Amino acid sequence: MKLDQIRRRVGQMFMVGFEGKSVTDDLKKLIQDYYVGGIVLFERNIESPAQVAELTNEIQSLNTKTPLFISVDQEGGRVRRLKEPFTDFGAPQQFSKVDSPKLTFEAAFAMAKELRAVGINFNFAPVVDVHTNPQNPIIGDRAFSSDPEIVAKIASGFIRGLQRGGVISCAKHFPGHGDTQTDSHLELPVVNHSLERLQQTEWLPFERVIKGGVETVMTAHILNPNLDPELPATLSKKTLDYLRGPLRFSKVIITDDLEMKGISDHYPIEDATLKALDAGVDIILICKTLEKQILAIEKVLRGVLDIKIPVPRIEESSERITKVRNRYLVPFTPVDTATISQVVGCEEHKNLAKQFFA
Repeated sequence: MKLDQIRRRVGQMFMVGFEGKSVTDDLKKLIQDYYVGGIVLFERNIESPAQVAELTNEIQSLNTKTPLFISVDQEGGRVRRLKEPFTDFGAPQQFSKVDSPKLTFEAAFAMAKELRAVGINFNFAPVVDVHTNPQNPIIGDRAFSSDPEIVAKIASGFIRGLQRGGVISCAKHFPGHGDTQTDSHLELPVVNHSLERLQQTEWLPFERVIKGGVETVMTAHILNPNLDPELPATLSKKTLDYLRGPLRFSKVIITDDLEMKGISDHYPIEDATLKALDAGVDIILICKTLEKQILAIEKVLRGVLDIKIPVPRIEESSERITKVRNRYLVPFTPVDTATISQVVGCEEHKNLAKQFFA
């Protein structure tokens, strides 16, 4: 494989965040010099629907050969990067109270239409964690339910709606963040559930949504000594082999943000990146710091060129990433800003949302 091909394939395995509401020189560098495959947007990047659309169009114009994944956390409720005038369908917990996979499908389909209207094609949702610990500081009403059967049923409807609407869905956080006592943004949680318990509870929703066709799964920065006594799930081949093996997930695995303290307090960014790739991850998510993003990409490039990372390992992820990109992003069409107001926050969507607040 030629050097340029290697650079492009390695770059596609990274999704990055940036500062600002328009394309910066740093972002141009990441897209044009390092060929990153995706961008994640936060509130710091968002001002209005028209501004988001202009931003996503400009981002896509920087690599006309390969459309980029443009992602966001739009779960509903408190984790909702796109505020008014985008329609709020309520916290995921509300969906299980309504208990209608059909209504859930319709809401997620409407959400997808609003995201696509401003050029976003990838949603880091839904949370399929089972909320079994009321003291959990990070999941709470982001989960659909404390019952794995209900989580599986409602999450399946949500994922079908998003993906039917043209937005890639992401089931998170494997192997299950629902029973943690701490927040992995701040430290590394430890969960001691047995394999049997995980299979009966935490993994049941993952198993169902995988069978239902979810395109991506996000890893959790949690340590379960019963799966791997040394490495957190994001960096653990032993853990992710359950996802690839018994759960039969053959599509794209993406890390949670490697800058979260659950990882960054224990591993330098380049070490975490190499361990995640060795564990079987396809896309590395680094949400903020340019220096860390470049360091991680260059570490992988050097690893491939020095034959420490086998080229077939990169090709394997590249193939998975290309399949999902071709399914949702090709052929690429820029956003028509004139039509945004007909979709975002329209009366039809508002009326649909009212059913989740009744």
